[in-house]
Amino acid sequence: MIAKKILKVSLGVIIFSFIMRSQISTISTAATNDFADFNFKEYLSKPCVALTFDDGPHQEFTREILKVLSEEGARATFFVVGKQVIIFPELLQEIARSGNEIGNHTYNHYNLTTLDEAQVNFEIKSNKELIERVTGLTPRYFRPPGGHYNFKVVEAVKDNGEDMALWSIHSRDTDRPPAEYILQKVLNNVEDQSVILLHSGVKQTLETLPQMIRELRKKGYRLVTLSELEKGKSS
Repeated sequence: MIAKKILKVSLGVIIFSFIMRSQISTISTAATNDFADFNFKEYLSKPCVALTFDDGPHQEFTREILKVLSEEGARATFFVVGKQVIIFPELLQEIARSGNEIGNHTYNHYNLTTLDEAQVNFEIKSNKELIERVTGLTPRYFRPPGGHYNFKVVEAVKDNGEDMALWSIHSRDTDRPPAEYILQKVLNNVEDQSVILLHSGVKQTLETLPQMIRELRKKGYRLVTLSELEKGKSS
């Protein structure tokens, strides 16, 4: 009796294993066929846009923005402010771990054109060093608060080894308009190589972000970081 039971169990295991191997083989073949149909070169040749988020890390919304980007398979560039990094260093580390890019947006978010040369240099250099300490990454791009800059600012950015990065589309999200306004402001003005200015502390921006990403994709755009956008220009 015992021998028969063992035989039945063994036969059952063999049959089950055969069925599972067949199913796995079918799934693997289907997945391979799907991948074979994917034209990677064509994908890379698509027009690109860069979403950028200023003024964070923001306690209430930064983590949610990262979640949306992850779920939608998109990446962005976050221009962070030093005084916010001091309060929320773990959020900056999450941005870095998620594969998104980090940019320098000064330490205090002052209008740099109102400061003297030493103050301008402090605002840029101290935040750059803070980002490096918290993440181990050196920011490549600098964005002046409000887009305000003059000769002193340009020279200080250059001296700190960063590139100035402004934008081509201002979403006007800091005016706190309805989410639909922000969406249409972007969609009506987007073109290849657009750099879109958004802010990480605006509820309406978070609300429209999933749809914005999907609509941009429908228009044929890839969503990339600023470094990827610049690399695409030169390739």
